[in-house]
This record gives sequence, C-alpha cells and structure tokens, in this order.
Amino acid sequence: MNIETFTARLRHRLLKTGLVASALVALGACSINTPYPRLATPEAAAQAPVVLVLTHATLDPKRRESFDVHTRRVLAEMTRQPGLLGYSARREIFGTQAWTLTIWASEADLARFMNSPVHREAVRKGMEGLVAMESKRLLLKRDALPTSWDQALALLKDPEGRRAYWE
Repeated sequence: MNIETFTARLRHRLLKTGLVASALVALGACSINTPYPRLATPEAAAQAPVVLVLTHATLDPKRRESFDVHTRRVLAEMTRQPGLLGYSARREIFGTQAWTLTIWASEADLARFMNSPVHREAVRKGMEGLVAMESKRLLLKRDALPTSWDQALALLKDPEGRRAYWE
C-alpha cells in the first residue's frame, strides 16, 4: 500500500470516527418521552385547580438499572391510580437525566400515590441509582398547565417552589 492510499484510508476512518463521535454526543442530549397528557377540560372545569408534580433525576450511569426497572413498574401502574389526570415520563437517550410530570385531581390523590406500595418500593430500591433528585409541586388551574415538555422544563428550572425530592 502506498502512502497516498494509506493517508486517504486514514482520513476516511478519522472522518467516520469523528462523525460517529459527534452523533453520539448529539444523541446524548436528545430525549424521548411518553406521550404528553392532553386533558379534556370542559369550559367549566378550566379554572378548577389541580396538582402538577414535576421531578428531575440525575442518575449514576453505573448504578441506574434499579432506578430504570422501578420507574417502568411505577409507569405500568399509573393508569390505576385514583385521581391521576395525566402523566408523562422523559429521559435522555444516552444521558443521565430523567423527568416525570404528573397531574392530580387533589393533594390527597397525590399523597395516596406517594404512599402506594409500588411508589414506596421504587423510591427505596431506586435510590441507589440516583445522584440527585428534585421536584416541584404546583397548584394550578387546568388552563394554566404546561402544554409541552418545553414549558414543563421551564417551570422546573424556576427556583421558586423547587425542592429536594424527599422534602
């Protein structure tokens, strides 16, 4: 093999490697989520208050399996939770960030879910995969709920009302 062929092949491999690395970096910032909830809100109920809960988890990539397993179990049970009006879960495809959004008819419904066996087990066993966890709980009128994940994440970034998850 002559030097020109070697150089051309090396340049091609480096270009491919660089493109793959760039794609992986870009995908690390990409997120996927379950369908965002769309609540059918009769005009009379648009002003009725509901409880919006947003959570954000930073995960340990080496110990996140337990968190992921228990999150899937909780999500599988969500539709059976009394007072749940809507929910969505979001996570980075190759990253370490995960979020949840739930909408509850009342604080009592949220408390019942937080104390449910599936949620308590998820918190207890999934804790090992967490680096950090924060939440935000807001009482909002239905017509003031975020209508996209972009809006929900903006609400979560606002420091007012944000707290460590276990507070």
